Amino acid sequence: MSAMIAMWTRVKQFWSALTAKLTAEDRVFVAANLNPAEQALFYGMNLPDQQHALQVAYTALRLAGAQAAVDRSLLVKCALLHDVGKRKGDVSTWDKVLTVLAHRLAPVRAEAWGRRGRGNRLDNIRHAFYVYFHHPERSAELVRALGAGDAVADIIRRHHEPEAAGEPVELILLRRADNMH
Repeated sequence: MSAMIAMWTRVKQFWSALTAKLTAEDRVFVAANLNPAEQALFYGMNLPDQQHALQVAYTALRLAGAQAAVDRSLLVKCALLHDVGKRKGDVSTWDKVLTVLAHRLAPVRAEAWGRRGRGNRLDNIRHAFYVYFHHPERSAELVRALGAGDAVADIIRRHHEPEAAGEPVELILLRRADNMH
């Protein structure tokens, strides 16, 4: 049953990527939660990744509910910026389909096959694999370079790692929301 749910989630993600759009309310939300430099990083992603980041942010806030211990500003900033290492031109929708399938079928080989650097079509696909597997570190580097803070960069860098004891609640919520989308 969980395999069917996982496949259905991927189908929804694919459809969402094909029909991605941002509303005026989404743009207001981004402007209210990110400074101009951070907004430039956010809007430097492909539209499907922007929409995904917004869905993750909205879901993370919903998951946070009334928990007093959650820094909502930190949570939203991390959610909106967690995938900024996927820059426009790095990973197309079809590249993403290929990388997700390869990761599912042969994860070790898929990660090893990735290489940084664009060029011909094969180089571009290998770069897409590299970005797919290394976007948390890339995102953290970009955010840290802006001076967004070590807490933001650390949470973003760790968002695909397995849960561990003592993690910040914002990381736990980000990870759960990201896994839902």
